[in-house]
Amino acid sequence: MKKILIVALMFASATGFISCSEDIDNINANENAPAFVLPNTIFNSATKQYTDFLRDDFNSGRLSLPWMQYWGQNAYADEDRYLYRESTAEGLYRNTYLAATEFKSIIDINVDPNTAVQASAVGNNQNQIAASRIMLSYMFHRLTDFFGDVPYYSYGSDDPDFEALNIDESFSPKFASQEKIYADILKELRESADMINTSEPVFTTGDNIYGGEATKWKKFANSLILRVANRLKEVDASTANSAISAAISSGVFTSNEDNAIQAYDVTNTNASPFWIAFLDRTDFAVAKPFVDLLKGETGSFGPDPRLFQMAAPKSVSIADIKADNYEVSEDYADYVGIPYAFPLANTLPFTTYSFPSSNILRPDFGEVLMEYAEVSFILSENNGWNQAQYEDGVRASMTRWGVPAAEVDTFVTALPAATEETVLNQKYVGLYMQPHEAYSEYRRTGFPSTIVLPGETITLPAEQAAASEVDDYVFEPGPDVTDLPFRLRYPQILQTLNGANRAEAVSGLSNGDTILSKLFWDVN
Repeated sequence: MKKILIVALMFASATGFISCSEDIDNINANENAPAFVLPNTIFNSATKQYTDFLRDDFNSGRLSLPWMQYWGQNAYADEDRYLYRESTAEGLYRNTYLAATEFKSIIDINVDPNTAVQASAVGNNQNQIAASRIMLSYMFHRLTDFFGDVPYYSYGSDDPDFEALNIDESFSPKFASQEKIYADILKELRESADMINTSEPVFTTGDNIYGGEATKWKKFANSLILRVANRLKEVDASTANSAISAAISSGVFTSNEDNAIQAYDVTNTNASPFWIAFLDRTDFAVAKPFVDLLKGETGSFGPDPRLFQMAAPKSVSIADIKADNYEVSEDYADYVGIPYAFPLANTLPFTTYSFPSSNILRPDFGEVLMEYAEVSFILSENNGWNQAQYEDGVRASMTRWGVPAAEVDTFVTALPAATEETVLNQKYVGLYMQPHEAYSEYRRTGFPSTIVLPGETITLPAEQAAASEVDDYVFEPGPDVTDLPFRLRYPQILQTLNGANRAEAVSGLSNGDTILSKLFWDVN
């Protein structure tokens, strides 16, 4: 009940939601609830809750997965054309705060001397606080990269602009500026990494990301600093470089063993988001621009054997993919992407394009929050497009996807020299199934250079042309968009429930509350 109230208050204005005569403590009380919930149980629930909605068929499948042209929809093309649903923006906004309240409650339990001793039975108190701060930093970084200014919470901060989650102080929280949020996230991650006691577990049970290993949580915090600081480099190089240097010294990911991955189970009750999405529907296929890049038909890399691990041959049915009951063809001609944002996609037989592979459409597919390959690409960029770190990133990505070692060696040996384009195009491949991060990176850099842009004409493969009776079409996005959207619009409900603070945030946007307003770090 308390969690629901907090999130309602995140949306609500200070008037009209709760009568002044009501007893808020009584409203929050639930006589049937246990007096104390162990924080490892809360953590277990919160990490799953967050990744469930962040990577599901709406918030990923109908947003950044198609926008980054990893996947495309086969029933309709509106959202691929950037005409996303209001419910998607509202869900991302609302559910982030729902999950955030859970992580804040873990912090509160471990800070309160009345509950800290009980909490210590399931892990080191300071480590529990640190892991929760790391997850909150991850979440608020993602949220501000979607919208811009948002209500923000920071552990122990006395900044008057950080009012989120503090319902005792504000029913209508201010929207903190993107710049302030970025600066504080770097502070939070630095402090979190430094407070971790690596000789004791974070949690004895309940951590489905790292199994309670404190050393890996420390590396995760430092690696996230690389991601956040790298986004800042064009607008605040001094702060970015200082943060990156400190993170590297403290210890970042050094192999795939360090990857931050939310684990799922083989049962439908605790299955991965896209397994659930494909239980009764077949809405998504791998997009032609991505398939063409991996086939070596675009870009400068030649055929990439990760294609066989990321997509299924076009002749394979969804039923056989989900049953993992098919031969993995190594003939690149057997893989064809669905044409991106094609208005007649629903006329194409399933056998004319490739669905995601059984590596992805399985109940225990782990959702990656960050991996070593990305760290390597960031380090390559930070070191002037370093060749060895670029190769490390490609090798790590290929290995994680299960490409045989000999094929990895052959591909890496033939890589073109490290440049901005080659490193960032390979980073895009490495971020497959992490589309929100790829979307932010595209806005920061303008790469990959292989996606279809508005106004371009796409020629269909012969089989698809015959089925649809169309040889080619023009990618026509929503009104006024000449590239990808620069942000998401604020949920409409905020105009009523937190109107004044929303209006102040909108006043700082270059083109108002539209997808055409750039975020402060988007200067490319």
